[in-house]
Amino acid sequence: MDDQKKSYTSSLISRVIEPGQTTDAAIKEITNKILDKAADARSCYAAIHELDDDIRFAEMLLVDGCFILELLYRWQKKDHPKKGDAILGNTLVFLDVRHDLLLLENQIPMFVLQTLFAFSLVQTCTLPDMIISFFGNMLNFKLAIRKVNITETTAHILGYLHDCYLPCDTATSEEKDTNQIIKHSAVDLDRAGVDFKEGKGGDQICVNFSTSCGFSFLGGTRPRGTSDDIPVFCTYDPTKSRPCCYSWFFQLCGRTSFEIPKLCIYDSTEPFLRNLIAYEQCSPSIRRHITSYAFFMDTLINTKEDVEVLEKAGVVENHLGASEDATRLFNTICKEVVLGEFTFWKQWHDVEEYCNSEWPRHLASLRRDYFSSPWVLISVIAALILFALTVLQTVYTIRAG
Repeated sequence: MDDQKKSYTSSLISRVIEPGQTTDAAIKEITNKILDKAADARSCYAAIHELDDDIRFAEMLLVDGCFILELLYRWQKKDHPKKGDAILGNTLVFLDVRHDLLLLENQIPMFVLQTLFAFSLVQTCTLPDMIISFFGNMLNFKLAIRKVNITETTAHILGYLHDCYLPCDTATSEEKDTNQIIKHSAVDLDRAGVDFKEGKGGDQICVNFSTSCGFSFLGGTRPRGTSDDIPVFCTYDPTKSRPCCYSWFFQLCGRTSFEIPKLCIYDSTEPFLRNLIAYEQCSPSIRRHITSYAFFMDTLINTKEDVEVLEKAGVVENHLGASEDATRLFNTICKEVVLGEFTFWKQWHDVEEYCNSEWPRHLASLRRDYFSSPWVLISVIAALILFALTVLQTVYTIRAG
């Protein structure tokens, strides 16, 4: 890989050499620019004893930074021949390189990349465009990743991608003790009448829990997001122990939805999530939105049946093979992780309030005991038919007598 780095670096420098300037002069010029930032760059690393010399340290940043920018440039440039390229022309090598570039320990300070990018004189696109084009689909959400500006607080490429997944709302969430959160699996919520749906959050990892019932004559307020031609629904108030209307009417023909962004799970999903979580754990000043999402999914998924419920609803698309693999991913990804603030606390609090109300508990028990399988359902229907026939026969006998 060192040879490829040097080859990519030479390609970038040869493309930006000014008329009359030699390659050595161009390398010296950009090395001096990096030397000016060597102290700031060194402070971003815990220890680099083998590179105590600033010149060697600057040369390392030069080679690694130019390699990254040239790789992003070649990927972005549609007419660049991929065939014959040692990295882009080999799918396995490309995937390995992209994986390594997102490891937290392999990050290069963003201000170093910006310095090199300004020197490279690439006018066809911006650095954020190149980063999103190359890394934008790593989490495989069915969302349009939100492009944000690179600021002074943007640490590196991994940090920039983390910022792209943050919601626009910068309000801080309450810090809650997650040990007090009652876990409700996807199967339990499904039995309690919750309808999982693929979230339409645009470009944000957001979840939405809403409950309403469909009898317009029961009164109430119109739920958010509904059109004017839809009847006014009776809404569920999570601050109360029961629904606003009669609980039988509330759940019998109401709809309770849990909208979650669709996640396509591939082999690359777990390492990328782990590195985003590690970045949040190492940076106390940033929001732990990805950690909250991983904890949220871990709360929903306990068994393979939970994964299957979410797959059926279109919330999860599992490409790992078996449902057990997806279950294992979310059950282990938050081990030894400190959550702190839980971004989805309000939504999960509404879930708990809903599950603690009277009718959802009865509905869950009814589905578990009498509708857990088609055979049980057939037996219940047969018993009801037999009971109805018995009643009719009794009535007929009484009238005939």
